[in-house]
Amino acid sequence: MRRTGPARSALLVALVMLTVACNGEAEPTTTLTVATTRAAPETTTTTAPTTTVVGECRDTFCVRYNIRQEAAWADGTPVTAADFVFTYETIADPALDITSREGYHLITGYEVVDDKTVVFAFDEIYAPWQTLFSSVLPAHILEGEPFNTVWDDAITMGTGPFTFVEWVPEERITLGRNPNYWGEATGDVQTLNVLFLGDEEVQVDALGDGEADMIYPQPDVSLLEEVAGIGEVDSVTGLGPVWEYFGFNQDDPRLANLFVRQAIAQGINRDAMMEAVVRPITPGGQLLGNSVWLNSSDHYVDHFNGQFPYDPVAAEALLSSNGCVRAEDGIYVCGDQRLSFGWATTSGNDSRDMHFELAQADLAAIGIEITPSFGPTSELLQTANLQGGADVWQVTNLAWVASPDPSWGNSRYYCQGNALNGFGDLNFFRYCDEEVDALIRQTDTIVDPDERAATYNHADELWLAGVPMIPMYQRPTLLAWDSVIQGPGDNPSEIGPFWNIGDWSGQEEVNFGANMQPGSMNIIESDGNQTESFYIASAILEGAFTITPDFEYAPRLVESAEPIVPEG
Repeated sequence: MRRTGPARSALLVALVMLTVACNGEAEPTTTLTVATTRAAPETTTTTAPTTTVVGECRDTFCVRYNIRQEAAWADGTPVTAADFVFTYETIADPALDITSREGYHLITGYEVVDDKTVVFAFDEIYAPWQTLFSSVLPAHILEGEPFNTVWDDAITMGTGPFTFVEWVPEERITLGRNPNYWGEATGDVQTLNVLFLGDEEVQVDALGDGEADMIYPQPDVSLLEEVAGIGEVDSVTGLGPVWEYFGFNQDDPRLANLFVRQAIAQGINRDAMMEAVVRPITPGGQLLGNSVWLNSSDHYVDHFNGQFPYDPVAAEALLSSNGCVRAEDGIYVCGDQRLSFGWATTSGNDSRDMHFELAQADLAAIGIEITPSFGPTSELLQTANLQGGADVWQVTNLAWVASPDPSWGNSRYYCQGNALNGFGDLNFFRYCDEEVDALIRQTDTIVDPDERAATYNHADELWLAGVPMIPMYQRPTLLAWDSVIQGPGDNPSEIGPFWNIGDWSGQEEVNFGANMQPGSMNIIESDGNQTESFYIASAILEGAFTITPDFEYAPRLVESAEPIVPEG
């Protein structure tokens, strides 16, 4: 028996962990007699069918992980239950600044049944159990060592088709083929160099002159045309899991007024933005009207666009009917408060530049002023900035990352939490609807997928009616590569282009052009700039499950995992 320690929660918006699982027929497990105290941080959720088992799971809820017999680390050491236990204990360690402890804080203990079987017990039903163990760490490398100083060893000893070879600062990270890879990998690429090149234009130039063999930039129309003009290059576009939004900071007393937020929502021609930014790349792109489900989800219901269509006349009527008066400069003043807001977004992003320019013109027409407040991604995505007050930002244009299960984003609906602003970790808007908060928290214990999706949709309908933000669209993706390389393809359900790198073939060495070097390769602790680190880690460090291109969970390090609810 092992006892677990308390855990706390912190979550960064830039993060999307590849967290998944599979449902199988539950089997009786070793009796669990563990018990522990725990902290009470916020929880997130997702839905999975469970199986009632008589007697064996004596806690409220258990999950049994059946690890693949063949799964092994790059040095040939088998992946065992000890690695799952070490991963849990690392994430639960309050001394570490862990990016997210969602779900792990409910674990009361664990039982190692044998080297390839481990059962974790929870003190309440946790419907999104499949979001746990998205990356499993090597206990035989890290246990007993200072966590940060040996992180590169964790990456070196991954379970994926490639391993970490070398990091040349400000230049590249090199990966090499894992000679002890346990899974199927049919390709012959032996070396991957991730080159830190700069922005999208630099990446396209590098692809054109042969410095880079592959790029994965955020596309715009001109970029797509430039790539199409390069000979002997294959490319694919799609709609990825990242979706754009405009958010309102209700620490600002002007934006705390619902009618002001409604006026902005109806004053911006969002469909014109789609025509300018998205549809030239992916003609089928649609406006997003839900904060939980993407348009492609079976659970998707549009709760926003029908309620707040583009209607500048109605938008201006909202202002005037609430006592606001246009000043001589054409900007409305409500009481003594002028409707002029800073618009915070990332600098050097052509699509977001276009958003701002179109929104600025639209809002000026209805008497609302927005001024640019652009900054580097590394600063804008810092937790202290995102959770800052109206003196830090008023309106923002950023993005969320969707997952097959929406639970990781639950805290953006919470009225109270551990964030610096006192709200949920992701509630940068400081918006509170107590009914929404209660509904979202209920999803943690709803195990029927349809009922749980309906609960999410009810909460989303209420939440979006309050206009804490404006959902926009799924961001287009573009993967382009030298046509001599065979095997690459887009997987819109995952972050990064390396999801099937083990199957690439055609040349021995591939140079991938990236934006910037990561702050670190530590994907467990947050550093504010993790996009490239997740790209790279996806080729090296695997989790219990992976996400398929059709947005489904599939077993990776495990053969199966069974959620267990004791009878009664």
